Amino acid sequence: MSLHPLLAGLKQSPDFFLQNLDLVNRRGLVVRLSEAGFRRASFLDDRGLEPGTQGAWFPLAPILERAAELATPPPPLAIFHVSHCGSTLLSRLLAELPGCLPLREPLTFLTLAMERRELGRPAARLDPEGWSKLFAACLKFLSRAYRPDERVLIKATSACTNLAKPFLSHDAGGRALFLYTQLEPWLATMLGSEANRENGRAYAPAWLMDFHALTGRDEPKLAELSDAEQFTLNWLTGMLTAERARAEFPYRVRTLDFDAFLQDTAGGLTASGSFFGLDTSNAAVVAAGPLMQRYAKNPSQIFDAGTRKVKLEEARRTQADELRAGLAFAEKLCRDIPALKLLDGYFRRS
Repeated sequence: MSLHPLLAGLKQSPDFFLQNLDLVNRRGLVVRLSEAGFRRASFLDDRGLEPGTQGAWFPLAPILERAAELATPPPPLAIFHVSHCGSTLLSRLLAELPGCLPLREPLTFLTLAMERRELGRPAARLDPEGWSKLFAACLKFLSRAYRPDERVLIKATSACTNLAKPFLSHDAGGRALFLYTQLEPWLATMLGSEANRENGRAYAPAWLMDFHALTGRDEPKLAELSDAEQFTLNWLTGMLTAERARAEFPYRVRTLDFDAFLQDTAGGLTASGSFFGLDTSNAAVVAAGPLMQRYAKNPSQIFDAGTRKVKLEEARRTQADELRAGLAFAEKLCRDIPALKLLDGYFRRS
């Protein structure tokens, strides 16, 4: 019996992309994209699909069979981040270096990250072995590039930082960069935009679960937290995850302050590309190019470092009380929780 062309295509080309997972019904969505589509897409969720995109759902079993038949591709690279800190821009800049294929926020990564938090619970849809098998298969599909000397760069969704350890443990050739901004400008960014607030609230339960797992505590409770406190906890969790990963994989993890990156974009791009093993010969040209004058999530919009500075200053004025409350909450958590001692080098107390 012949395979469906989309299912068979998983063995043939990166164009055939495992775009989504439905663990409720134990199936996966395979769509047909293109290299241009991957490079263009800010997000590889439904927003990355164009009218007329071919796609179909298939049971997970034959998808896993196709993964087992694939030759092992070079290990991918990854950007993890605390959200709204320039990760899309960084991924676009790195994708302009030779030999880099970007995959921005694949849904399979997010689904696996959310399900990993449920492992061991009675209502979990996968056991640890099944999760590991599915993670390995998805990583294999995501790692496929179009050329032998090309590496895939996965820019994860912010709620995927709990995948850092399994990602780095999967293959010794994998490398991860954790992007962040200092807490004060990050909080101003989150509090100054209703869209950012909605995004932060949506992922707050995931970050809180990670915070409890990392610190061994069962406090605080989400219902008790204001926006400023939720977002502060999100930042602390992301940074603690980064530091734990850097301690465990010291040569394969690097942290990058986006504001420092903006001060010397050419140097920062060269350093980041070199860390990933990419050809950085055109880094200075890329850093001086049009990407720095556009909003990375929507390149049709003009946006640069000056625009960002204006927005931050406005948020600091209009959200001053909330901003102070968030920083005070961080002070308290860092004082009361020994696990947060790791963040002394990052957290500038006000």
